[in-house]
Amino acid sequence: MNFSYTDLISGDSIFLRGVGHIRPPQLKELLPTKGIGEFTYNLYLNILTWNKSDVYKFIGFFSEKKAAILKNNEQLSVFDLITVIDELRMLVEKTLSFFLDEELKWDGVRHKFITLEKNSQKQIGEITRENFDEVRGCILQMNYITDGIKKDTEIKFASKKAKLLWERAQKYNWDGSGKKSQNKKLTLGNIVSKLCAANIGYNLLNIYELTIYQLYDQFFQMKYLHGVALGERIYTNYGGKRFDPEAWLNPIAK
Repeated sequence: MNFSYTDLISGDSIFLRGVGHIRPPQLKELLPTKGIGEFTYNLYLNILTWNKSDVYKFIGFFSEKKAAILKNNEQLSVFDLITVIDELRMLVEKTLSFFLDEELKWDGVRHKFITLEKNSQKQIGEITRENFDEVRGCILQMNYITDGIKKDTEIKFASKKAKLLWERAQKYNWDGSGKKSQNKKLTLGNIVSKLCAANIGYNLLNIYELTIYQLYDQFFQMKYLHGVALGERIYTNYGGKRFDPEAWLNPIAK
């Protein structure tokens, strides 16, 4: 399911039928002391993108034998795998809970997460192996990430050395240790700083009220409008191809 741009930019929670309300975290919730911290937030997002290979690696930390046995069962989904080990299931439960308005609980008998209204404890919905991918896809949308779930594709290698180099590259890209792989221009801190310095109404006192989606949207809108303004100045001073005066109205939403 794809949420509309109007709903995403509103900053309001969005109801997902059969599940509950997916909520957009505000920037202030990522503060290092009063919030969960940027590291934990990025960890949650990373978990939501996992494919089966990622889950096997995590399970392997606890038991390589168990991971090897699970690999032989191709019928298992990512949801099945994350509920095999209590520690992993609780980590995923904590991740999902952060992005839901409702209270989330694990129902071991029915093998599913259930969402409950916090005051009445009335069941609102559930997260199961059938809708887990839809739920995490919607959560990623709320955080300005599209197509974030990694696909389960089998990669063939020419040699063991090639496989080893590929695995090292994946570790470099995903565990944060490879500083060269990080785009410093798009870190939250740099985006906050640039929006505040741009003198467009945001400052360090009010910007933390924005949701993560709103923050990225405003940043990329600002970049786009700067590009349009630059094109207009170039056209005015030097001529060239016809300038579209309504170009600034073009949507850039993902």
